[in-house]
Amino acid sequence: MQENQYEKIRILFFKLIEETKELTDEEFENVVNQVFKENQSFTAEMKERLVIDIAKMRKALIK
Repeated sequence: MQENQYEKIRILFFKLIEETKELTDEEFENVVNQVFKENQSFTAEMKERLVIDIAKMRKALIK
């Protein structure tokens, strides 16, 4: 996937984080897992990269 497509996906996840910041970590993890399950186009490498970015963004936003 091209870098600009990845960045667009990252921005969408950031918006998701903002909208769901009241969820517990476990509830949020379930949401993210559901997104990954529903979208089979994510490669394993992309999922790994997104999980790291999502965790960092959520941690920064929740603080």
